[in-house]
Amino acid sequence: MSRSPFPPAESIQVPFEASSSLEQARERLLADGQAWMHSCVERYANTPASDVHDQATYCSGWEPLLRAEADEEVLAFLKQTRDRIHRHYVESDQWNHGYWRMHEAHHGTEHFELFLAMLHRVDPEDEQTRDAFLDMAEHLGNWSPEVEAWYDEGSNSYRSTWFGSDGVRLLPGCEINVPDHVRCSNLALIAYDISREERYLDLALRQMRRWAEPMASEGWIPVALIPEQALRELNEEQSEAYRNFAGQSPKHLDQDVCRAENLLASDAPRTLLRLWQHSGEALYRDAAECLLDPLATQLQDVDAGPAAEALRIYRNMTQGSQRYDAQIRAILKPDRPKAFQHLSMDLSPKREMGEEIGVGKRSDRPLWLEDGKPRSFNPISLATVAQLDGDTELATLSLDAARSYLNLARKLFPDGRDHGCSSRSVSAIARGHGRDNHAGMLTAVLGPFMEANVAASEVQ
Repeated sequence: MSRSPFPPAESIQVPFEASSSLEQARERLLADGQAWMHSCVERYANTPASDVHDQATYCSGWEPLLRAEADEEVLAFLKQTRDRIHRHYVESDQWNHGYWRMHEAHHGTEHFELFLAMLHRVDPEDEQTRDAFLDMAEHLGNWSPEVEAWYDEGSNSYRSTWFGSDGVRLLPGCEINVPDHVRCSNLALIAYDISREERYLDLALRQMRRWAEPMASEGWIPVALIPEQALRELNEEQSEAYRNFAGQSPKHLDQDVCRAENLLASDAPRTLLRLWQHSGEALYRDAAECLLDPLATQLQDVDAGPAAEALRIYRNMTQGSQRYDAQIRAILKPDRPKAFQHLSMDLSPKREMGEEIGVGKRSDRPLWLEDGKPRSFNPISLATVAQLDGDTELATLSLDAARSYLNLARKLFPDGRDHGCSSRSVSAIARGHGRDNHAGMLTAVLGPFMEANVAASEVQ
């Protein structure tokens, strides 16, 4: 079972422990991540599956740990978790033909994109994971005659925000394609990686072209799509239908930063860059840059680690493009960051969902405190600068700070099994919360530094 509700946060601190070298900092964070991972395996070894839709996504932060060191005990636990969840959802009639009977594009896709895909990457030879993923994926492009079509071939868009093995739900306002539908292209690309079947790649190319064209050719970011056109704004009915399931999405969708953040939360920049790599069409890279340009303006914000991570990924995927280098280096201005003595957090801030402008602004996020004052830097952002310049001193600082973040989260938060996208879980700190696009202390700090050469690391 998960741990009980939060103790008073301000009274709990963890020290900053400086490492003598990059290698020591890396090994310390790796060891503490492994300790958390093994504690979860022990804690949940005999816990039955529940009705929570994202009950396994907390495990996705373990990927850098399992890439660093194979661990058969953990792999066995992950496969047991996979099988328990599958059996529970089938026996409770929530799943049919490998997918939910009915769910929306935001939450319904998470188990497959975050958990099953991670399990495949760390154990690509496992046929049960492969088959479970492809059993779901065949619905993406209407390849299962037993299920009503989700996808409209004529408009290259999904017919509703709600779909499943029972078909589609055609309610007022649900006819739009929102940024969360990008997750369907992510699933298609994962299915292509698994199967090498061209139909999955073709589907992702066609779906994402609809998003890419106005960004690449006209320089504006759609807020949504309808069959006839890309939209600059939602009407009242569409907005209500969307926010019924995506409450943390930004309300100020008239601003490019908010539109780009909404697409970043579904990994759209990396999706577009992958399609550019596969197709060679500049359209997709141009669209990715249209999203990244406004996100790059946010790098001075301490919550904007996911934006920095997105720019790191862009640089790696474009074989070292310097487009954003100056903005990344400006993270260090006006002063080079220094280590704090201790880290704590304040859980009292009350925020309205979606009201804040910027990246990483989930309303329930904690206020991180360095020596009792609001934090001055984000370890993910520092790690991005360090990797760009091969700065081992800065890399060591980012890893040591990330270790403090992880260990404070372990003292204060549940693991994340009962609410995978919350910002108040160990998982949220390890891999990022629901707006952070996989950017956490393990995935975006430790992962990139698992290679010996800081500047040349290709870990994504």
